[in-house]
Amino acid sequence: MADFPSNLVCLHLLCPALTEERVLDALLAVGEAGVFTSSPASGHGYGHGALSTQDQVSGRSDAAVVQVLVAHDQLDALLTRLQPELVRTGARYWATPVVRQGEFK
Repeated sequence: MADFPSNLVCLHLLCPALTEERVLDALLAVGEAGVFTSSPASGHGYGHGALSTQDQVSGRSDAAVVQVLVAHDQLDALLTRLQPELVRTGARYWATPVVRQGEFK
């Protein structure tokens, strides 16, 4: 188990479902990405014009959320490397501190 507090952050990427593969490919292409997960999600709170007619009726859009563990001092470099790959995909991101991490052995 890592020392407390961890020097890691979790980068959360929320992207339209149709761009999930592009986001995953971009993460695999950059070496700093480390361990990450992805899962289907529903996106809420988008502007009316950003949603399809079906999404407007349901009030949500199909999305994917990708979570990447990265060292705090590597976050800006990772975002800089992802920027050209993810421009105009509609992907959004935020980062949160990782308080503790480890592996069950």
